[in-house]
Amino acid sequence: MSAVVEAYRAQQVPSLQELIAAHQSLVRRIAYHLLARLPSSVEVDDLLQAGQLGLIEAAQHFRTDAGASFSTFAGIRIRGAMLDELRKGDWVPRSVHRRARELADAIRRVEARTGHEAADAEVAQELGISLSEYHQHAEDAARAPLMSLDGAAESDPSILDQ
Repeated sequence: MSAVVEAYRAQQVPSLQELIAAHQSLVRRIAYHLLARLPSSVEVDDLLQAGQLGLIEAAQHFRTDAGASFSTFAGIRIRGAMLDELRKGDWVPRSVHRRARELADAIRRVEARTGHEAADAEVAQELGISLSEYHQHAEDAARAPLMSLDGAAESDPSILDQ
């Protein structure tokens, strides 16, 4: 891959097609990595299509003087394009996903500390909110899809290192 990037930098590649073709495996790797953290309703083809557009965009906007390798730059654009596409179909606001993660984290902390199933009042206290606020957040989270798109993206920031 790096030989293709170097050739592109030296303007020995007449077009972007070879650069894009050389990085198809990056699109597939990121798509399958995200797919493992998403609901079964998400199709890999949708991720691959969005990732392909992200790769094309990356190839068009890559600057050799920016200091990042093309693979790093493209990986960020590819992953971002996939997540943007997923968010288009997600009706739940990101704040609800964030609160759902906070609730789940608080429940885990309480259960780890106490050794028993967390009571609503214990979780509310852990979060520093009232019991009625806790119930509202829990109700909102219950209406959200089971898997947060943001959580999938944030759960493994090393996705580009693989």
